[in-house]
Amino acid sequence: MERFDVVVVGAGPAGSLAARRAAEGGARTLLLDHRQELGHPVQCGEFVPTAAELGDLFECPELIGRAFDIPPTTVLRETQWMTCVSPYGHRFRFPLHGATVSRRAFDKALAYRAEGAGAELRFPFGVTGVHGHEVRVAGGGTLEAKVVVGADGPLSTVGRSVHLVPERAMFRMITATVDGPLGDGIDLFFGRDAPGGYGWAFPRTHDVNVGLGLPQLPSGQSLDGLLDRFVKRHDLGTARERTHWWVPVGPPPSTLVRENVLLCGDAANLVMATNGGGIPTAMLSGCLAGEAAAQHVRSGAPLTGYDAAWRRALFEPLDRAARVWRWGDHFARYDPLLALGMRYIGSSGLDAMMRLRWPTRFGGSS
Repeated sequence: MERFDVVVVGAGPAGSLAARRAAEGGARTLLLDHRQELGHPVQCGEFVPTAAELGDLFECPELIGRAFDIPPTTVLRETQWMTCVSPYGHRFRFPLHGATVSRRAFDKALAYRAEGAGAELRFPFGVTGVHGHEVRVAGGGTLEAKVVVGADGPLSTVGRSVHLVPERAMFRMITATVDGPLGDGIDLFFGRDAPGGYGWAFPRTHDVNVGLGLPQLPSGQSLDGLLDRFVKRHDLGTARERTHWWVPVGPPPSTLVRENVLLCGDAANLVMATNGGGIPTAMLSGCLAGEAAAQHVRSGAPLTGYDAAWRRALFEPLDRAARVWRWGDHFARYDPLLALGMRYIGSSGLDAMMRLRWPTRFGGSS
């Protein structure tokens, strides 16, 4: 049986950061992923904010400095604006600086950084469960690990095998690419395009990442049918390269530690409930999980230190986002009410909500 200090399951942003930090901390680390190609299929809108914008949400500048490092070669287009589009087409624009990235390149780059730091990378390599210090692999056989990091997405095999599944709603998601129009802003669509959820159009280098996310399908509808209607209504062209997946939405959990197992990223429900964004929180939580795993291996530090670290850095903003989402959900399912509310609070109010600040009209700070 092969033995490792740390086995990280899932080579997305969370897992690659965890593996890199564990290896840099001196732990013998193995990074596994079940996919034939890292970063493919693309299950993401591919947008990331700048470090400065991220720092406006999460007050952890040191963590952002060491974890949130976007490989420049993966950036497809820098953006300067966000526009929220109401059910009846009214547009509300405000500044938001970020970029779209190629997840096919981005995931590979982060995994290769982990490999360069000393982690061993294996793919395609599936995991069927974790039992104590044993990691059971697809096709038979086991690995032994002092610490297991579950970074294997919202349907986490690691989390389910140790009965560590955060409470959350699961949004159905579909993404595709279309040909037009390109610009320096990203668009979010609310209301009839994705009842109770949202749609998006994020420009890349030569095409646009479009998609929908919603909590449940309307009766008699399909995700593909809703996407076709969405791109036709907004004259976006023909959708191609479609991918379906899930995004967990809900409050941050009370714990992400179960014996020798840590969860991070989507597996841990660390997703911004207001917009489904998960790349930054995956990178931040992955970094903290890898550091906690290395400290445990090196000095016997309790793994519960990971809970303290991620809660200190991430809990409050994620909890505010969940409360904003729950509040907005009362309006999101009724187009006339949603449209009226968006017009009432305007661009500044929507900007405040996206930045997790209650609009001053509702008694919050601006």
